[in-house]
Amino acid sequence: AMELLMQVTSVTKDICIKCDGYTFRFEYNKDLVIVHLRAIDKFTKEIFLSMREQLRQWSDFIKDMGHEYLWAAVPEDNIKIQRLIHGLGFKFINKNEGLNIYRYGV
Repeated sequence: AMELLMQVTSVTKDICIKCDGYTFRFEYNKDLVIVHLRAIDKFTKEIFLSMREQLRQWSDFIKDMGHEYLWAAVPEDNIKIQRLIHGLGFKFINKNEGLNIYRYGV
């Protein structure tokens, strides 16, 4: 089951994707798309595989819409999410203002 919520702010727009066990928030504008892992209710192999598949599909969609990359920003001190991001196919690019910046499918 997936629920889609949209919110518009002055600078970026948000789409929240609620799946069984986790929520992705995509923040986007005309220049970039950033995924945020808002909530992970539980973590199992099935949820990990679901996350990986959802990201693959959303990355394809984002590319079809004209964006070159899907980005993620993770606080430097959040080791668990950093490991998860790597496992999902993101590669570390740089650090910025206390965040590690990752790019999907490099």
